[in-house]
Amino acid sequence: MNVAEALCSPRVLEVLISKVHQHLGADFSGERSADLLRRFKLLAAEQAVTDLPVWLEAQAFADWDAALIQALTPAFTVGETYFRRDAEALDWLANNYFPPLLKHRRLAGQRHLRIWSAACCTGEEAYSLLFLLDQLLGAERPSWSLTVLASDLNSDSLARAKQADYGQNAFRSNEEVFRQHYFQAKGRLWQVRPQWRERIHFFQHNLATGPLPDPARGLSEVDLILCRNVLMYFSPERAAVTLRRLLSCLTRDGLLLLSAVEAGIATQAGLSGFWAGCNYALSASSHLPAPRPANLPSTAPPLLGSQLRKQVPASATAAVDHAPSPAAQAPVTSNCMAAESPLSAEPVHAQLWQLARQAQAGGQHAQAQQALLEYLACAGLGQAQKHHACLLMARSWADQQRSAEAEDWLQRALLLEPNSASAYWLMALLAQQNGIPKAALVALQKSLYLKPDFILAHFHQARLLRTEGRLSASNKALQICRQLLQQHPQEALLPEGDGLSCGQLLRLCEQLIEDHAACPSQ
Repeated sequence: MNVAEALCSPRVLEVLISKVHQHLGADFSGERSADLLRRFKLLAAEQAVTDLPVWLEAQAFADWDAALIQALTPAFTVGETYFRRDAEALDWLANNYFPPLLKHRRLAGQRHLRIWSAACCTGEEAYSLLFLLDQLLGAERPSWSLTVLASDLNSDSLARAKQADYGQNAFRSNEEVFRQHYFQAKGRLWQVRPQWRERIHFFQHNLATGPLPDPARGLSEVDLILCRNVLMYFSPERAAVTLRRLLSCLTRDGLLLLSAVEAGIATQAGLSGFWAGCNYALSASSHLPAPRPANLPSTAPPLLGSQLRKQVPASATAAVDHAPSPAAQAPVTSNCMAAESPLSAEPVHAQLWQLARQAQAGGQHAQAQQALLEYLACAGLGQAQKHHACLLMARSWADQQRSAEAEDWLQRALLLEPNSASAYWLMALLAQQNGIPKAALVALQKSLYLKPDFILAHFHQARLLRTEGRLSASNKALQICRQLLQQHPQEALLPEGDGLSCGQLLRLCEQLIEDHAACPSQ
């Protein structure tokens, strides 16, 4: 009997999957059913449920009215966000989208803007947009009508957004000047200053079932919609419908921004977009064959997929070097999953993946990241494929000592696969690189909890514990590491080891154990 069968009957599970999809849009069919049950279990624990199978059956066959949906919502919404998340995308808006739009509105005598942060969570994204627009408008701000809308399904998140109190976790980098300008200290928290706190309209909205467009709530003629890290949980059919409903809310020259991991969802829905920093942008006419408006410049990467369909590269490096220059950019229009190179049986998405891995291995980070972005724009990628792409992107940024960008991509990876030992492993390496050993140890512990036989994690844990003077715990970690290594051939390569063999690491372990023996234990 598997875990699902122990908790509920196949019929109950089927009904739960169906109702979550119907009312929340999220797709937990197939292998994802285990994740659905995990979420219900966590919610049941919070509600002190004593008989889980009976409770699950009650949820399955209850009338899912507004009150019940709200009670279940915390299990299906992610509260992980922070200020200036996807900073590259915000910079793209500041440098490429808003300036021509503002100029056009000035010349037309139409000084108004409407922005919508859909799935705003606790408000960091909406406030980030407001701060950015105030900075761009400067002294002429009073002459503009600026409407910032922010919606979410989770009423608790909306209450926190309205309160506008934030802890240290909402600030991910050294942003003291930013924090001093826009926030005021409130005990151990920071609160958005009054001149910005009352200028965002927060309200509840269900992207899966709520009406769109909805002029009565301001959800029409919108210049910019940010809807990131939501549709990745929807079924392809529900995501396609929601995308078109969102696009119908835009002005003629408006944009909808999705996260990088949702680019393939748009492609699969038959929508043609382009890269806006690290986000994927769709215009109101994205479903049409015509190119995007000329007044919306793009910094999209060269289209490697187009090149791959023309010829099979002699090497990964050659394919990158001969990609079209940024000056010849065009919208991404292809379905990478279906397209194949005429000289290769491999679909383009598989070639892009190989290209990214080889470029990364060769230290060509820009080329690797370019290939990964276009890989993510391929239709039909599974959650695991997107997860591994995010991990490789995070590693690429980490290798360049770009911690903020690496952490952003690690968070994307964890959104796709919360129980990823590899993501926590990379997070530990990043913390160690930044000189934060305690954070590294916490991440290693999470990685080992998820994967107890993770050999390199035990080894690095031993080294960090020794650095902190915890010799007894360090020795124990080394002993576990050595025992695991002895179960493998010496020539076998270690996962995450970058070419390190089991025999090489075993010799390092024995050397450290000998060194430890010469030191008094704690």
